[in-house]
Amino acid sequence: MKILKKAIVVMCAIATSWSVAEANGEIKTTPAKKSLKILMIGNSFSICNTRNMPQICQSMGLDLELGSLYIGGCSLARHWENVKKEGKDFAPYSYRFFKAGKQVKNAPKKWNVPEALRSKAWDIVTIQQASHFSIDIKTYSPYGENLIAKIKELCPSAEIVLQETWSYTPFDNRLKKWGIDQNEMYARLNKAYYDFAKANSLRVIPVGQAVQMWRKMLPVKYTENSLGGDVVGDLKFTKKENGSYEADGDPFHFNEKGNYLQSMVWTAMLFDVDVTKCKFIRDKTIGAENCRLMQKIANEVVK
Repeated sequence: MKILKKAIVVMCAIATSWSVAEANGEIKTTPAKKSLKILMIGNSFSICNTRNMPQICQSMGLDLELGSLYIGGCSLARHWENVKKEGKDFAPYSYRFFKAGKQVKNAPKKWNVPEALRSKAWDIVTIQQASHFSIDIKTYSPYGENLIAKIKELCPSAEIVLQETWSYTPFDNRLKKWGIDQNEMYARLNKAYYDFAKANSLRVIPVGQAVQMWRKMLPVKYTENSLGGDVVGDLKFTKKENGSYEADGDPFHFNEKGNYLQSMVWTAMLFDVDVTKCKFIRDKTIGAENCRLMQKIANEVVK
């Protein structure tokens, strides 16, 4: 009951912030869709969306074709450099394509951005900044604008949408190096994404906001040997002779819960559907209760 009351307070607060943003002309709305062709120009913070979104859409009767161009850690600057090097023998991206809930095996394995853009009449093309640059708005330009212009040139019918990435766990040493904590990282990346989106008239997929809502609603409580239920991070903790713990593993990518939450947010926003009606539940690995809570969060942040 306490979690539900906290959930209502958090949801109302975030819903209010979205209402203000919409009033300022920052958010566009689109009618519900049953069929979408989506191309992601991204990195490890986008490829994780392929692990659940195809199955989620399939279970809801939504026709999704999802293409993923992927280079680990790829920034907007590097994406643009890759576009400029367009040529037959230059295919720096791993490419995966999904249709009818499954990966298509005969799709190209390697590609570059221009070839992928020309391959289909994409409805939506998504871009994002590399997470380690996400807090600094100066790293978005002019590369993001150049990439947007190229997408419009080669795929003029597509809507370009920005995915908001998320902040790291306290176990990531980069936070200490930058002299900020998890909450400040989120505040800075959130501002950077929305400033860039507003300047370029883009909608934002609020994945980072959904992560923050999860952290507050659960609530996530970190200890020296626990992620406290966070959707971010996949760590193993080893107790040392002096009694302290050493964390080993991944402190900043999504774990299985995060992958599911991300895909729920994408589906809720881009298809404009109520994802609490989704019957695709990862009961054994995530738990039905967690899945249902993530569905509610996805609906709320999109509203």
